[in-house]
Amino acid sequence: MRERISESGIIEDRELAEYYNLMAKRYMRIPCQRVLKRVLAKGIERGRAVDVGTGPGVFPIFISRAIPEIRFKGIDLSPAMIDLAKKNAMEAGINSGVDFEVGSAYSLPIEDHSLDLVLCINTLHHLDRPVDFFNEVSRSLKEEGAFVIVDFHRDASFVFVGIFNLLWKVFFGKHPKARNGFLESVQSSYTIPECRDFLERSKLEHWKLYTRTVEMWIESMRSTC
Repeated sequence: MRERISESGIIEDRELAEYYNLMAKRYMRIPCQRVLKRVLAKGIERGRAVDVGTGPGVFPIFISRAIPEIRFKGIDLSPAMIDLAKKNAMEAGINSGVDFEVGSAYSLPIEDHSLDLVLCINTLHHLDRPVDFFNEVSRSLKEEGAFVIVDFHRDASFVFVGIFNLLWKVFFGKHPKARNGFLESVQSSYTIPECRDFLERSKLEHWKLYTRTVEMWIESMRSTC
């Protein structure tokens, strides 16, 4: 297995940010539905939520439309992405239900134990200090709060990686700087044993970790129902 190759989490190229924004709005409906299904399964119907590494904001916008009583804050290190997320929320007509700002996964702009939900979709592989991030999730969540964290895992089957890489190039790889984006993300992701070790060393409790093809999902086990 290849060693992990760290990938920057900041998209500073405005043209590339706008390309990813266009692709996300065009093709991310099914991933959004999958995350929404997990959120609903945890009984989340209202409250405060944070989306870490929000990019163009498609996940909090989609979920806010489905669950209007959730108040989202989306954070990302990229000012270009935050600008696009704000524009997307305004175009969706829900700018009053979602707030976006530049922010770090290692220092969530939230009071202790004040959140009902934390999302983190395809961002963990950008983080070189996962334990610190998991500790922030623990600090920010209410005792009955829920979390859904999704990312790639480096020890995924080579067959699955090859198939998804081809799909990536067909749907997302038309921009020259994005063509190898999927493989770069997989190569910078963590293995299942690595991630389990990070979780066990963190303060985050009541979690379960499981895989779906090239993805690993980390969710809270405790229901809010």
